[in-house]
Amino acid sequence: MSLKNKNRIFWLITFFTPVFLFLIIELVLIVGGYEKEKQHLFVDAPNTPEYLIANNKYIERYFPSFVPVIAPNPFKKIKETNTFRIFVFGGSSTEGFPYNFYTSFPNQLKQQLLLNTEGLNIEVVNLGMTAVNSYVIHDLAKKVLAYDPDAILIYAGHNEYYGSFGAATTQFGFINSILIKRLILWLKNWRLFQMLEGVLQYDVDSKNINERRTMMAKVISQSNIIKDSEIYNHGIEQFLKNISDVVKIFENKKIPIFIGTIASNLKDQTPLGDSPEVLKTYQKAQMILKEDKPNAALVEFLKAKELDGTRFRAPEDINNVINEITTESSAKLIPIQELFRNKSISGIEDNSLFIDHLHPNQQGHKYIADSFFEAIIKLPKLQNYINLNPIRPPANISRFEKAYAEIRIARLLVGYPFEKNVDISDELKSFNRIFESYLNTNYIDSIAAIASKENIFIPIALTEVLSEARKRNDTLSIVEHSYDLLKWQLKSRSLIENSIEFTLNSGEKDGYLINILYKVINDGNKDPRYYDLLSSLYLLEENTQQAKYWLNQSELRTPSSPRLLYNFSRYHILNGDTLKAQEYFQKFLATQQKNQN
Repeated sequence: MSLKNKNRIFWLITFFTPVFLFLIIELVLIVGGYEKEKQHLFVDAPNTPEYLIANNKYIERYFPSFVPVIAPNPFKKIKETNTFRIFVFGGSSTEGFPYNFYTSFPNQLKQQLLLNTEGLNIEVVNLGMTAVNSYVIHDLAKKVLAYDPDAILIYAGHNEYYGSFGAATTQFGFINSILIKRLILWLKNWRLFQMLEGVLQYDVDSKNINERRTMMAKVISQSNIIKDSEIYNHGIEQFLKNISDVVKIFENKKIPIFIGTIASNLKDQTPLGDSPEVLKTYQKAQMILKEDKPNAALVEFLKAKELDGTRFRAPEDINNVINEITTESSAKLIPIQELFRNKSISGIEDNSLFIDHLHPNQQGHKYIADSFFEAIIKLPKLQNYINLNPIRPPANISRFEKAYAEIRIARLLVGYPFEKNVDISDELKSFNRIFESYLNTNYIDSIAAIASKENIFIPIALTEVLSEARKRNDTLSIVEHSYDLLKWQLKSRSLIENSIEFTLNSGEKDGYLINILYKVINDGNKDPRYYDLLSSLYLLEENTQQAKYWLNQSELRTPSSPRLLYNFSRYHILNGDTLKAQEYFQKFLATQQKNQN
C-alpha cells in the first residue's frame, strides 16, 4: 500500500472514529430511553389517546431558566377528511397572557369559525408562548408540517431582543450568529447534546433557585439598544431571515400563511428606558394630544417608542419586515397595528385595547380574531362550508378571568422595567398590597387572586367558583364560569349536561348556550339532542338559515324523533310553507299518540 493511501486511511479513521463513537453513544441513550418524554412536540392527550396535545417537556429545550405556559389545544391524531386545522405561532400575546388560553385570539378565532361554518371540524392549535421569537418559530415550523396544517397564522415580533435566542438576552444570547443559533437548535434534537446541556444547566439552576424576580427582569443582558446599533440591526436581520424561511417552508407545501403586523401601547405606556431624551419626546406627545392634534401626537408617540432602548416593544422596522415579506411572497398581511390604531378610543394605540405595554386586553384579542377570521374565510377550501351567523362568542369574559389576569399583570408591573431601582422585597410588598385588595372584594375575585398568585390549576379554581356560586344562587356567575370550565373539560359528560341544562333554564345570556353546543359537538360529543337543541334555539330566533343545517343533521341521526318533527313544522311555518308545516305537525301528533298508547 502506498504512503498516500495510508495517509488517506489514517485521516478517514481519525475523522470517522469520533463520529462513530458519537453515534454509538446516541444509540445507547435512545435505547436506554434517556429523556424519552422530551423528544416529541406533540404527545397523547391525557385520558384521550386519540388526541394529541403540545408537550411541555419538549418546550423546555427553548428555555434554560423557565418553561412557559402553552395552550392545551388537543387535536385529532388521525386527521379527519372534513377537518380544517390551523397552527398559530407567536409570543405571549398569541398565547393569551395574562389571560387563560380561551380568551386568546386563537381560541376566539376558533369559536368564530365554528359558528360560521357548517360540516367542518375546526382545530386551532395555539403554539404561542412567552419569550418566543423567530428562532423558535423557525424551528417549530418544520415540525408541524407532519401534522397536515390547512393554514398558518403568525403574530410575532416583540421578542427579537429579549426572547429566547434573542439579540440582547441572557437566554442563549452569547453570540449573535443566525447560523450558530440554528445549529444549537438542531443539536438539541440529539440525546447526547441534551445530556451535556442538562449537566451544564444544573449548576446554573442551583445558583438561581431563590430568584424571585419576573422573567422580564431576568432576561435582559442589554437595556439600552440604540436604533441602528449592531444589536438593533441583528434583531431585525434575524427576524427577516427566520420568518422569510418559515414562509418558504409552508409556501413549498402550498399552505396559506397569514402574518399580522405587531401593535403595542403608544399613548399610555411611558418609555421603559431611562433616556431623558425619550421621556421628553413622550411628554411632548402627551402635550400635543391635549391640544387635540392626534396626528401630530402620533408622530411623537411613535418616535418615543422607536427611541426607547429597552426594547420589549417591537420597533417599526419589524412591521416593515412583515410588509416586505408579505409583498414578496404569497403570505397574506393582516394589518393588526392599523386596526388597533383605528379602534383605540384616542385614535392612537392606548389602554382601551392593551392591558400593559403590548399585551392586548380581552377586546384587543377579539379584534385580532376578527381580522384573521375575515381573511381566512376567503380561502377556497372554506367556501363550500361558510354560512355566516349573527351569533357571536360571549361579549364579556367572566369575573374570574378578569381578576385572574389583573393579578398576573400586577405582578409584572411592580417590577423591572416598569419600576426601576426597586428592591425585591419592596417589589413583593407592592404586589401583595394589590393581591390583598382582591381578597376583600368579591368571592370570585378572591378565588381568582389566590389561583393566580399560587399557580393553582385553573379547573380546580373554577370548580370552587361554581360551588360558591350555586350556594349563593348567583345564576350569571354559574353560566359564565361553566362556560370557562368546559374549555378545560370537554370530555366530562356530567359537566356538559349540567352546563347545558343550567344555561338553558337561566334564559341563556349573550349566546352562551349556542356557543357551548358548537364547542361540545366539534369536540366529538355527537348526542342527537344537541343537534335538536341547536335547531330549536335558532328557530326561536327565527333564524331559518342556521336552523336548516341542524335540522338536516338531526334528521340523519334520529329521523322520527318528536322534537325533530315539531321543529320541522316550525321551520316550514317560518318559511311560509303551511302545507309542509301541517304535514310535519301531523307526524309529530302521531308520535305523541303512539307514546300515550
